[in-house]
Amino acid sequence: SKRVHEQYSTTSLGSHHHHSPHHCVESLFLAVLTIVTMILNNVFKTTFFLAFTASLAAAQGDDPATPALEPLLLEPAEVWSAQLLPDVNLGSVEILRGNGVSMSPDGKTAVVTTVGATVYAFNPYSGQQKWVYQAPAIGSTSIARSHSTVTFHDDSWMVYSVVDDENSLTPTTRVIALDMDGNELWISESLDGVAMGDPVISSDGGLVFLTHNADEGTNGYFTILNANSTGAVWYSESSGEEVAFGPIGIYHNPTEGNYDPLIQGAPVSEGENNPNDFLMWSQTPKPEDVSIEDGFLYGFQLPRDFNGNTTDVAFFELGDFQRDFQSISPPVITNEGFSAYWGVTRSSFRVWDNKRFSRARTEAAGFERNDDFLGQAVWAAPALSNDGPEPIVFGGSASTEFVRMNFDFTQTSFVTTDSLIYSRAIVDGETRAVYYVEANGNLHQADVDTLADIWNFTVNFAVEGQMAITPRNDVVVVADTRGIIKGVQVAEIPVTDAPSDFPSDMPSMAPTGDDTPAPTAASVSTPAPTPSVAAVGDSTDSPVAPVSVPTGETTTEAPVSGGVASSYQQSMISIAALVASFAWWML
Repeated sequence: SKRVHEQYSTTSLGSHHHHSPHHCVESLFLAVLTIVTMILNNVFKTTFFLAFTASLAAAQGDDPATPALEPLLLEPAEVWSAQLLPDVNLGSVEILRGNGVSMSPDGKTAVVTTVGATVYAFNPYSGQQKWVYQAPAIGSTSIARSHSTVTFHDDSWMVYSVVDDENSLTPTTRVIALDMDGNELWISESLDGVAMGDPVISSDGGLVFLTHNADEGTNGYFTILNANSTGAVWYSESSGEEVAFGPIGIYHNPTEGNYDPLIQGAPVSEGENNPNDFLMWSQTPKPEDVSIEDGFLYGFQLPRDFNGNTTDVAFFELGDFQRDFQSISPPVITNEGFSAYWGVTRSSFRVWDNKRFSRARTEAAGFERNDDFLGQAVWAAPALSNDGPEPIVFGGSASTEFVRMNFDFTQTSFVTTDSLIYSRAIVDGETRAVYYVEANGNLHQADVDTLADIWNFTVNFAVEGQMAITPRNDVVVVADTRGIIKGVQVAEIPVTDAPSDFPSDMPSMAPTGDDTPAPTAASVSTPAPTPSVAAVGDSTDSPVAPVSVPTGETTTEAPVSGGVASSYQQSMISIAALVASFAWWML
């Protein structure tokens, strides 16, 4: 190459020396050879770069912790609407407080519960109804109602609670488990009283936990069901006094139980180095209460070396003192199980910021009280921007306010709303916005820092139930009290993926410390579909099986960028070969 460079230099200086034809051809060949070398060098550099970027993109795309969210829309767009119609064979279609929408972890199914104990499943992108399930009555004159949404275990099954003869002197509760196609797995035996909130499921799928209040709502029970059989009662214990229990909050597989020793003076807490699921709930106001008293906190965690003996199991008081609040909603436990946020009575919130739950809260934040009842509790659990130690906290107060708090409540702000907020807020997966819906049906997308509206969407009727968002954060599903469900697009939907095939790559609403998917309840027997399940307009989604089944097809990994690199490489090598052939012919 040095010789070629010198030749070019001599020529460029306008040398008048004459060269023989053979010398000219030799020079031309060397020049062409240099060009070929440069082309091949470029081919290999480009191929390496494209292969590297392709592998990086593939790694990011497969990592659930780093989902690629599409840009938010400037204005929302209603993409579908579905009306639940009254049916003599189904319960009431009203969707009231405690009911609402739950999104399956894979984002393929939006499941809606009604006060009539009916469960409907929809494709969240098209609104196509997949199936409907009606809880069977326990007697010819019994009436089943529900104040629960469904709770999922992975993408394999779900549970919800129903109340039988709620307006009688002896109401009872049942928990019903369904698979992802709406087939009934089991129905628990009847439990005394009325269920509070949603049942929750252990990380391994083996146990279902719930609280329920008997004796006209004055006697709280904590019950555990065996999900690996027929929902049989595995453990149940009452407060033993006139103390009613609120809904349960759960944290799966914490670093350890965040509470002091249960036995005073013991050197080591039962929670130390105990990664079993941790549950927490509070005392809740009784139906006849006209003022709010102080209340106790309660917790539950299986022993660190649990051997399956239920005699070693019991719930416990968190601290031996009463707190200055009660609650009608569950706490949100976060930060590997070391922090908790709670909406409580008197329109206020509590935080334990990296502090043991058996001790006094870190801070309290109070807001405008409810005009009708000064002691009214916050209606729904707060929403957090992340599961770490310093989230932003959002929620509706017990009055007409939507509030924002930083992680330790040293900074609080609010905006005034036109009506109350019964539904839990939703924070965008990249904290680009927060969504909340008022009781008057006004759905807001708000700025996470200022709470200023980015846009409003009118649902056109009252909303009390929970709303949900797809894992890709592109469609919000909201239901009004009449039983009209709407899919509202809030972000661009990728055109390269079929909406029904979107992967589940976002965290669930309830924080969890377990990065490894919990095993499914493989030992739960799945009976044949019962007459109470009606498949409607089956979608393109195939049933989700608890265990992967080989398809008999060979999967070939071929990233798009890899194809580009291969095509580019072949083209450039062909050009180089053509140039080399020409040079050889000239020589």
